[in-house]
Amino acid sequence: MQDRCDVIVVGAGPAGSTTARYAAKAGLDVLLIDKRRVIGVPVCCGEFNASPEVLASTLPNAPGLDELFPIDSQLIRREIREAVAVSPGGREYEFELPGYTLDRDAFDRHLADAAVREGAVLSPDTKFLGREGRQVTTSRGDVEARVVVAADGPLSRVCRSAGMERSAVLAPAITCRVDGEFGDRLQFFFGNRIAPGGYAWIFPKRGCANVGLGVQKRGTPVPVLLRTFLARMGFAGQDVMAGFVPVSGPIQETVRGNVLAVGDAAGHVVASNGGGIATAMICGRLAGLAAADHLLRGEPLAAYEREWRSAIGRELLAAARTKRLADRVLGSDFLLERTMRLLGGRGIADIVIRGGLRKAHASRE
Repeated sequence: MQDRCDVIVVGAGPAGSTTARYAAKAGLDVLLIDKRRVIGVPVCCGEFNASPEVLASTLPNAPGLDELFPIDSQLIRREIREAVAVSPGGREYEFELPGYTLDRDAFDRHLADAAVREGAVLSPDTKFLGREGRQVTTSRGDVEARVVVAADGPLSRVCRSAGMERSAVLAPAITCRVDGEFGDRLQFFFGNRIAPGGYAWIFPKRGCANVGLGVQKRGTPVPVLLRTFLARMGFAGQDVMAGFVPVSGPIQETVRGNVLAVGDAAGHVVASNGGGIATAMICGRLAGLAAADHLLRGEPLAAYEREWRSAIGRELLAAARTKRLADRVLGSDFLLERTMRLLGGRGIADIVIRGGLRKAHASRE
């Protein structure tokens, strides 16, 4: 492995690979490392992405959407047209939610391959061990890098090495695969007997579905909750994986010294629904461009902080505020049932998809 580069990106998920792609495309010498032997494996993700039209309406200031989306149609495993939210009492609320599901492992490899095509060097099975200034220690040797990108998830060791905070709230989540045909709509299930403080989901794919749940309250372990949900639905789950989702909004500082954070490491997740693929890629593009501007044109690296906050910061903060308000309701099935009835399908969609920002966005159109 090379011992010197312009940019080292730690983590080859959507955020890291997109960062590497745009930094390399600008002419930088980029090294992309990942601790996994096979990029994209294991998968712990709902594997759903909203349509480009939904992204454009919910993130109206985000640049580069036409470059990042839509993705290659061969990666799509099911076109989705709508969603249904099921209350604790079993009442269903439907709303439109066009998008698609994908195989996250194949998608991650697709993004890493795109970075390599632009000139980045990919080094899998390579662990980040530590950093001091430009000197990065990995399991394959030391690397001198002018810019270090933390794209290594919500428990980011790179962020810790730079003295950055991590997300204040990490929600446990667990997923599995269930074989069968499940139509073309997403299903969300609410209730404290199913997913305390969170929700369970069924996201259809081709010949199977991604089934999982995320919780807010600590208590019953998520594997137990998943087994109970699967039994309730009459499902047999395979390929079970668990992890954490940052749901407290972006961290306070995403640039420190020569380190910048992106994706889950930076809290770039829509807290009202836990989704982070699109936001990771949007910020990854901005991170790659900011690294290039810094190293090739002398722009301050801190410009990245301004750029991503201008692009999606308002929406991420609003979604985090909405989630904090929703937490008060999610703790009580009685309150949750009444609130869902009051909101109806459209109101639930506004909260889940837009973080409660429909009126604000409409006023600017």
